[in-house]
Amino acid sequence: MELHQLRCFEMVAEELHFARAADRLGMTQSAVSRTVMALEALLGARLFNRSKRSSVTLTTTGALFLPEARLILRQAERGEMVGKRAGRGEIGRIEIGYVASAALAGTVSDFVRRYRAVAPGVDVHLRELETPRQIEEIATGRLDIGFIRARMHYPVEIKVFHLKRDPLLIALQADHPLARKKALSPADLAGIPLLVPHFGEEAGFLTRIQELGRAGGFRPVIMEPVRDFLTVITIVAAGLGFGLVPVSVGNLRIPGTVLRPVRGLDLSSDLVLATRHAEASPAVRQFIALLGNQAPPR
Repeated sequence: MELHQLRCFEMVAEELHFARAADRLGMTQSAVSRTVMALEALLGARLFNRSKRSSVTLTTTGALFLPEARLILRQAERGEMVGKRAGRGEIGRIEIGYVASAALAGTVSDFVRRYRAVAPGVDVHLRELETPRQIEEIATGRLDIGFIRARMHYPVEIKVFHLKRDPLLIALQADHPLARKKALSPADLAGIPLLVPHFGEEAGFLTRIQELGRAGGFRPVIMEPVRDFLTVITIVAAGLGFGLVPVSVGNLRIPGTVLRPVRGLDLSSDLVLATRHAEASPAVRQFIALLGNQAPPR
């Protein structure tokens, strides 16, 4: 059974006239008649009473079959519509990961808000994950997009787009004598325990701390890494050390802490958007299209 057979049957059933049905279908009357006869042969029953002396009418079989045919046609139309909308990226599902600092900077919410404006029918799911976990889940297909801290190297499955460069600041407790300074010198940090998340080495934070030590002429005292920047800033507020954090961490506004830049050093960390090289999802491609020409691939 083919859809065009059902369309011909439905049109004749509506018009109860083969010529008028043919006009609506853009077909010849003989083609409509042959199509309906082929459907009747397939079903093994007549669908219409045909007579030169009276108008065309539905048989009992035809009347019973008509709602079923219409159901099939409407379902096919809905399926076609869904397929086309999915192909255009208008519907579907997208899994997005993000590091906390990207959320604090408003970067994640800004992109998702813009995406929802152009694709309101797509289900967007957000998960906060550390950068290494995001890279792993994107590579294996469990995550579609990740807002992550830049790495020196990525798996072959991953490509990234540069989003922004965040200044790195020193977080210290507000009542520390150094907090009175508007900017610190590298030498100010000599002998002070410094803290970064446990993914800091891959993201370059430990390298930045080593740069601080070289510029200040001291060997940095590095504390045991912690889970995330919220933990870093909490430990700082408790007076247990200083932290090297992206400027967006200041949006946490943890009482008892301040952020200060370091003079003479360009301390920064890149935020990038990661996805798969061979991405087939129209919804994901449409999300990436929001980057425009402002974020060249790395």
